[in-house]
Amino acid sequence: MALTNPLAPHDLLVFFSADNPLLQFTIDTLPVPIFYKDVNGVYLGCNRAFEDFIKISRQQLVGFSVYQLFDKALADSYQQADQALFDNPGVQIYEKEIRTNSGDIVFVKFHKTSFFDAEGNVAGLIGVIFDVTEQKALEAKLTQHATFDDLTGFYNRREGAAIAVENMVLAVNGEIEFGVIMLDVDHFKRVNDQFGHGVGDLALQHIAAIIKQSNSLETTVIRWGGEEFLLLIKAPLSDTVASRSNDEHDFKHDMLVIANDIREAVASTPIKLDSQLVHLSISCGVSCYTKQSLRALINEADELLYQAKNNGRNQVCG
Repeated sequence: MALTNPLAPHDLLVFFSADNPLLQFTIDTLPVPIFYKDVNGVYLGCNRAFEDFIKISRQQLVGFSVYQLFDKALADSYQQADQALFDNPGVQIYEKEIRTNSGDIVFVKFHKTSFFDAEGNVAGLIGVIFDVTEQKALEAKLTQHATFDDLTGFYNRREGAAIAVENMVLAVNGEIEFGVIMLDVDHFKRVNDQFGHGVGDLALQHIAAIIKQSNSLETTVIRWGGEEFLLLIKAPLSDTVASRSNDEHDFKHDMLVIANDIREAVASTPIKLDSQLVHLSISCGVSCYTKQSLRALINEADELLYQAKNNGRNQVCG
């Protein structure tokens, strides 16, 4: 007598639809949420982990569709994904941000596969959900560390250099006006030596806050070195700056205004410690793109910065 496999794919609709204690016991032992539906999107069953995940009991779930259990926007997204799998049977894997019935926002990865009835027609799907919230948080943290300076929140040098190249391409193509401001904290070593590195860090954060508040222009700020910042500025500029001409001289004027505004704000707002004020100042070099290379543009701003230092500090040269 020929043996048949009771779990053959063409019998899965009956298998999933029937009251099957062995199936339920088996999937309840698994720690990941599992669910299965018919081709109309009606839930046929789930495991205990799925109940815990969506905060809905099996009794409240079986026999209902997503439209009877979730808000319309979420139900629409679930139904569209399910229909895509039914239209193209096989395996479907995707990530999604969802809100559970308890109000929690979680990132999940769906692994779903279709199954068939005795006639070979698509009859439903079975899905597994993996909670990847912690993984996403770690990825975001790693991206943050790889992209931004932890102390100031500005772009780090590597990421900032890539942005500078992108802006340079636009400038070379004549799509934007582009320039850089190199900014350095005066006597920063003296601040560290006199007050300690904690106050030095506070000084950098203080200056970073001033830079962030200084203007609303299209400005990208990079922590270029220890106490050195590089500002990438491109036109069109904000209406907060009076000059509106497109020629290079007026763009340079706008950049000088920006640099001087920052310089004056730093000089006029000392850090308040418990018993004294720590006065700070900065020097700046301003350079505009005039067909030179990016390296030459930044070097020019750096040379102008040291010219400002040699002229007595707390100055802008450009």
